[in-house]
Amino acid sequence: MTRQTPLVSIVIPLYNKADFILRTVASAASQLDVAFEIIVVDDGSTDDGAKLVQNAGLEGLFLIAQENAGVSAARNRGMTAARGKWIAFLDADDVWSCDHLATLLKAIDGSDAIAAFSNVRLQSRASCPLIDPRLVAQRVEDYFSFALRSGGYPISSSSIIALKDELVAAGLFVEGISTGEDIDMWCRLACQGAFFYTAKLTATYNDARSHTRCSAAGAAVRPFPAQRLHDLIASDELDPRLAESGRRYANFLMLEYARQLLDSGQYGDARAVLLGECVPRYDPKRFLKRLIRTTSFGQTLFGLGQTHAGQA
Repeated sequence: MTRQTPLVSIVIPLYNKADFILRTVASAASQLDVAFEIIVVDDGSTDDGAKLVQNAGLEGLFLIAQENAGVSAARNRGMTAARGKWIAFLDADDVWSCDHLATLLKAIDGSDAIAAFSNVRLQSRASCPLIDPRLVAQRVEDYFSFALRSGGYPISSSSIIALKDELVAAGLFVEGISTGEDIDMWCRLACQGAFFYTAKLTATYNDARSHTRCSAAGAAVRPFPAQRLHDLIASDELDPRLAESGRRYANFLMLEYARQLLDSGQYGDARAVLLGECVPRYDPKRFLKRLIRTTSFGQTLFGLGQTHAGQA
């Protein structure tokens, strides 16, 4: 790290990750050929994570403490304090390769892209990539179409770098919601300009833990980003060229919500979502699979399939 004004501010929200935080900070500090600062925002941790950061003794590493207010508030606090032109997010138990930032910045050098993101290794799956490796590096003009082609959730909070001014203009992360705040941010940011996908595996996502995306395990939560997209389209704030893909992506999020309801045994609620809030023609195969699962026959068939898979 250097003493010069940083080009990139690395924002790490920290909450009770003492077992991981030093490894994460070390991966941030290992970045090559980029002037950066590291801002760790301790969101009211009750373990020794903040003390470990404080005692790390790294130049350019800053610790901010706040009362527990959630990951969005922690990221927003870090961005407010950031001096860099670019903001890179890194969750407190994820890691980067030493060329992560350099790779992202090189990809968008001289372009008008407002953000760039890499492919991600999934730690619990033998470093399986999040995005199909056959998908090549590319400029992403329509993020919603790209997301639908690559599993629905192509960006991890630890895989993206974005212009600070664009993040601020997008309205920062929404505070007070428990899931989907990251997806909501990428959707809003995508409405403001092009992204670039590098295709290189430079981030590792610790998927053994709970995450804030709509597909996270646990109780079904209505996807806030889906309503956001509907509101943007209705208010004409979304570029008309993105309106149709935005509707399709919002529909995907609602289909995922229906799946969560099915997984938690709320078959009636899932059926109501499918028939009242989803558009079958956008994704007929996924829609029909979900709808069949709301019936007794479908539940039996799905249970047999799960049993067979577990025995395989």
